[in-house]
Amino acid sequence: MSSRRLRVAGAASIVALVTSLFFGASAGPVAGAADPADQAVADAAAAWIALQQEADGGFELADFPGFETPDAVLAIASAAQTGSTWSTAEALAAIEALEFGGSGGPTPIDALDDWYFPTRSGTGGINAGEAAKLVLLVIAPLGLDTEAFGPSATDIAALVYPMGCDEAPDTAGVFFLETVYVALAGGLLCGAPDATLIQSIRDAQRDDGGWNYNGSTAPANPNDPFDPNLPSVDATALAMQALVAGGAPWNDPAILGGLAYLADTQSASGAFPAYGSDDPNATAVAMLAIAAAGFDPNAACWRDTAVPAGAGTPYGGPSAWIRSQQEPDGRIRGPNDGFGVNTFATSQPVEGLLRNWLPYDRATGAPTCLVGSPDDTAPDPVALVPRFTG
Repeated sequence: MSSRRLRVAGAASIVALVTSLFFGASAGPVAGAADPADQAVADAAAAWIALQQEADGGFELADFPGFETPDAVLAIASAAQTGSTWSTAEALAAIEALEFGGSGGPTPIDALDDWYFPTRSGTGGINAGEAAKLVLLVIAPLGLDTEAFGPSATDIAALVYPMGCDEAPDTAGVFFLETVYVALAGGLLCGAPDATLIQSIRDAQRDDGGWNYNGSTAPANPNDPFDPNLPSVDATALAMQALVAGGAPWNDPAILGGLAYLADTQSASGAFPAYGSDDPNATAVAMLAIAAAGFDPNAACWRDTAVPAGAGTPYGGPSAWIRSQQEPDGRIRGPNDGFGVNTFATSQPVEGLLRNWLPYDRATGAPTCLVGSPDDTAPDPVALVPRFTG
């Protein structure tokens, strides 16, 4: 019997748990972090994700190991936050409570450990980029031990920084986007991203302000949405977060260039595209990049600062667009659902709506556009910067 079918057997046993985690009387929006409407959508989305748990404890509906589970973990942990600062205790409790099939069943941590630990998974291990993504999305927000992860007690930190923080991280055989993850993980593991990696990210920025998945600045065919040299919202958003984590201010030319690229790609609806279609994942990560630059993604100030010619034109908020894509069962629709529904199109939108873990570093001093002026549509938010509280 497939794990997909086995999931049904355990679903009933976690319905009550999911309801209490996300809709109980004690649940509520994180103070200053999310609009109540965004919080409600995130809660329903996180509850739907939890119900997709598979027999190994993970969420790999697309059958691509390691692709969905880290973001599913962060989405559920993000929705479980109840305070004004990030609580690793609340995050960990929400994930440890997801024991497939009942008490003692495998959790998402078990599933990730099975994949990341080569002796148990038979995969041959993971590279530094994959390990860095685990640090960013799972280990750090849950307050887990980077040197003894999961039942296998794997030293994930050593996979990223094999010689420790005084030496360069391992990026051998790692492609560009994974390099960006290594840079971001460096901020959590070592206090700051590796300076050489930050420079390589800067060097990969294209003339239009964006970045692509392979870090190339070669010419691209704008008529081919699948040209690998075309910049993408996803790569641009991740690169911008890494630069801010590396100390870039809001008005750094690279940050302003990234914002200009995002402004150029945003739809009137507020959505951001991936491969030519409005996409909830691209929209979510764009929101994270805008927040990293020190702006509210639901107000036009970021756009008008980066592209002054756009000031005064209508602005669609990305949060409202994401909310419009939610199905009655809590799932967020994605343009690739026809190939098979998975959790990824729902997980990242939760991260984008709540913005309470990512971006973990945010530029300060960005312009404040007054409410009611032509270049703004919403009050300034209270920034919620992640802080470990145990």
